[in-house]
Amino acid sequence: MRKTHHLAQIIIDEYLHVGDTAIDATIKAGDVTRFLASRVGDGGHVLSFSDQKNEIDDMAASLFLSGLTARVEPIEKNFTQIINYLDPNEPIAVILFQIDTQIDAGSLVQTIRQLQLYLRNHGLIVLDGHTNDEAMVTVAAYAQTLSAETYSVQQFNDLLSNEAALLIQRN
Repeated sequence: MRKTHHLAQIIIDEYLHVGDTAIDATIKAGDVTRFLASRVGDGGHVLSFSDQKNEIDDMAASLFLSGLTARVEPIEKNFTQIINYLDPNEPIAVILFQIDTQIDAGSLVQTIRQLQLYLRNHGLIVLDGHTNDEAMVTVAAYAQTLSAETYSVQQFNDLLSNEAALLIQRN
Protein backbone atom coordinates (compact mmCIF):
# COMPACT_ATOMS: atom_id res chain seq x y z
CA MET A 1 0.00 0.00 0.00
CA ARG A 2 1.21 3.52 -0.72
CA LYS A 3 2.28 5.93 2.01
CA THR A 4 0.16 9.04 2.46
CA HIS A 5 2.82 11.32 0.97
CA HIS A 6 2.92 9.09 -2.12
CA LEU A 7 -0.85 9.47 -2.50
CA ALA A 8 -0.40 13.24 -2.24
CA GLN A 9 2.34 13.13 -4.90
CA ILE A 10 0.03 11.22 -7.26
CA ILE A 11 -2.56 13.98 -6.90
CA ILE A 12 0.11 16.68 -7.30
CA ASP A 13 1.21 14.98 -10.53
CA GLU A 14 -2.33 15.41 -11.85
CA TYR A 15 -2.41 19.17 -11.27
CA LEU A 16 1.22 20.35 -11.55
CA HIS A 17 2.31 20.90 -15.14
CA VAL A 18 5.38 21.97 -17.09
CA GLY A 19 5.73 25.74 -16.82
CA ASP A 20 3.93 26.01 -13.46
CA THR A 21 5.10 27.74 -10.31
CA ALA A 22 5.27 25.68 -7.13
CA ILE A 23 6.45 26.29 -3.57
CA ASP A 24 8.28 24.02 -1.15
CA ALA A 25 7.43 25.95 2.00
CA THR A 26 9.60 23.85 4.33
CA ILE A 27 12.66 22.39 2.57
CA LYS A 28 13.69 19.77 5.18
CA ALA A 29 15.79 17.20 3.23
CA GLY A 30 15.16 18.75 -0.20
CA ASP A 31 13.33 15.76 -1.66
CA VAL A 32 10.11 17.73 -2.06
CA THR A 33 11.92 20.54 -3.87
CA ARG A 34 13.51 17.99 -6.21
CA PHE A 35 10.11 16.34 -6.80
CA LEU A 36 8.44 19.68 -7.63
CA ALA A 37 11.35 20.83 -9.83
CA SER A 38 11.20 17.60 -11.82
CA ARG A 39 7.52 18.26 -12.57
CA VAL A 40 7.59 21.96 -13.54
CA GLY A 41 10.11 21.48 -16.34
CA ASP A 42 12.61 24.00 -17.68
CA GLY A 43 9.91 26.66 -18.03
CA GLY A 44 8.66 26.22 -14.49
CA HIS A 45 9.74 27.71 -11.22
CA VAL A 46 10.00 26.41 -7.66
CA LEU A 47 10.44 28.68 -4.65
CA SER A 48 11.97 26.80 -1.70
CA PHE A 49 11.99 28.19 1.82
CA SER A 50 14.00 27.41 4.93
CA ASP A 51 15.61 29.53 7.60
CA GLN A 52 18.15 26.73 8.10
CA LYS A 53 21.27 27.22 5.94
CA ASN A 54 22.17 23.52 6.19
CA GLU A 55 18.79 22.56 4.66
CA ILE A 56 19.35 24.96 1.76
CA ASP A 57 22.89 23.65 1.24
CA ASP A 58 21.71 20.01 1.26
CA MET A 59 18.89 20.84 -1.16
CA ALA A 60 21.28 22.72 -3.47
CA ALA A 61 23.63 19.74 -3.60
CA SER A 62 20.74 17.39 -4.37
CA LEU A 63 19.46 19.68 -7.13
CA PHE A 64 22.93 20.01 -8.65
CA LEU A 65 23.32 16.23 -8.80
CA SER A 66 19.86 15.95 -10.39
CA GLY A 67 20.47 18.75 -12.92
CA LEU A 68 17.50 20.74 -11.59
CA THR A 69 19.27 23.78 -10.09
CA ALA A 70 18.04 26.31 -12.68
CA ARG A 71 14.38 25.60 -11.88
CA VAL A 72 14.65 26.41 -8.16
CA GLU A 73 15.03 29.63 -6.21
CA PRO A 74 16.26 28.82 -2.69
CA ILE A 75 15.19 31.43 -0.14
CA GLU A 76 16.76 31.47 3.30
CA LYS A 77 13.61 32.60 5.09
CA ASN A 78 10.92 30.97 7.21
CA PHE A 79 7.69 29.90 5.47
CA THR A 80 5.91 32.86 7.06
CA GLN A 81 7.82 35.10 4.61
CA ILE A 82 6.54 33.39 1.44
CA ILE A 83 3.98 36.10 0.75
CA ASN A 84 6.82 38.63 0.30
CA TYR A 85 8.18 36.67 -2.67
CA LEU A 86 4.99 36.20 -4.65
CA ASP A 87 3.80 38.01 -7.75
CA PRO A 88 0.00 38.49 -7.85
CA ASN A 89 0.18 37.98 -11.63
CA GLU A 90 1.81 34.55 -11.27
CA PRO A 91 -0.68 32.12 -9.73
CA ILE A 92 0.73 29.21 -7.75
CA ALA A 93 -0.07 25.63 -8.75
CA VAL A 94 1.16 23.77 -5.63
CA ILE A 95 2.31 24.79 -2.18
CA LEU A 96 3.69 21.97 -0.06
CA PHE A 97 4.43 22.03 3.68
CA GLN A 98 6.23 19.24 5.51
CA ILE A 99 4.78 19.37 9.01
CA ASP A 100 6.67 18.49 12.15
CA THR A 101 6.39 19.31 15.86
CA GLN A 102 8.54 22.44 15.41
CA ILE A 103 6.02 24.27 13.21
CA ASP A 104 3.89 26.89 14.91
CA ALA A 105 0.26 26.02 14.15
CA GLY A 106 -1.01 29.60 14.37
CA SER A 107 1.65 30.93 12.00
CA LEU A 108 0.93 28.10 9.60
CA VAL A 109 -2.80 28.82 9.43
CA GLN A 110 -2.14 32.55 9.01
CA THR A 111 0.29 31.84 6.16
CA ILE A 112 -2.12 29.44 4.48
CA ARG A 113 -4.89 32.07 4.63
CA GLN A 114 -2.62 34.52 2.82
CA LEU A 115 -1.45 31.97 0.27
CA GLN A 116 -4.98 30.96 -0.69
CA LEU A 117 -5.25 34.27 -2.55
CA TYR A 118 -2.37 33.24 -4.84
CA LEU A 119 -3.60 29.75 -5.74
CA ARG A 120 -4.69 29.26 -9.30
CA ASN A 121 -7.90 27.41 -10.10
CA HIS A 122 -7.37 23.78 -9.12
CA GLY A 123 -4.22 24.81 -7.24
CA LEU A 124 -3.26 22.76 -4.19
CA ILE A 125 -1.99 23.39 -0.70
CA VAL A 126 -0.57 20.13 0.62
CA LEU A 127 0.48 19.32 4.17
CA ASP A 128 2.55 16.20 4.78
CA GLY A 129 2.96 15.12 8.40
CA HIS A 130 1.32 13.08 11.11
CA THR A 131 -2.30 12.91 12.20
CA ASN A 132 -1.62 14.15 15.74
CA ASP A 133 0.79 16.98 14.92
CA GLU A 134 -0.68 20.16 16.42
CA ALA A 135 -0.19 22.02 13.14
CA MET A 136 -1.94 19.29 11.15
CA VAL A 137 -4.89 19.25 13.57
CA THR A 138 -5.15 23.06 13.53
CA VAL A 139 -5.03 23.34 9.74
CA ALA A 140 -7.55 20.50 9.38
CA ALA A 141 -9.91 22.39 11.70
CA TYR A 142 -9.39 25.56 9.67
CA ALA A 143 -9.95 23.67 6.39
CA GLN A 144 -13.33 22.48 7.65
CA THR A 145 -14.47 26.13 7.79
CA LEU A 146 -13.75 26.74 4.09
CA SER A 147 -16.59 27.08 1.61
CA ALA A 148 -17.30 23.81 -0.20
CA GLU A 149 -18.19 25.89 -3.27
CA THR A 150 -14.68 27.35 -3.38
CA TYR A 151 -12.48 24.58 -1.96
CA SER A 152 -12.21 20.82 -1.83
CA VAL A 153 -10.45 19.28 1.16
CA GLN A 154 -9.19 15.72 1.51
CA GLN A 155 -7.12 14.03 4.17
CA PHE A 156 -5.32 10.71 3.89
CA ASN A 157 -4.39 8.93 7.12
CA ASP A 158 -2.37 5.80 7.77
CA LEU A 159 -4.00 4.33 10.86
CA LEU A 160 -0.92 2.34 11.85
CA SER A 161 1.87 4.89 11.37
CA ASN A 162 -0.25 8.04 11.93
CA GLU A 163 1.21 9.57 8.75
CA ALA A 164 -1.19 12.03 7.16
CA ALA A 165 -1.52 14.19 4.07
CA LEU A 166 -4.01 17.07 3.99
CA LEU A 167 -4.92 18.57 0.60
CA ILE A 168 -6.75 21.86 0.13
CA GLN A 169 -7.70 22.54 -3.48
CA ARG A 170 -9.15 25.70 -4.92
CA ASN A 171 -12.07 24.82 -7.20
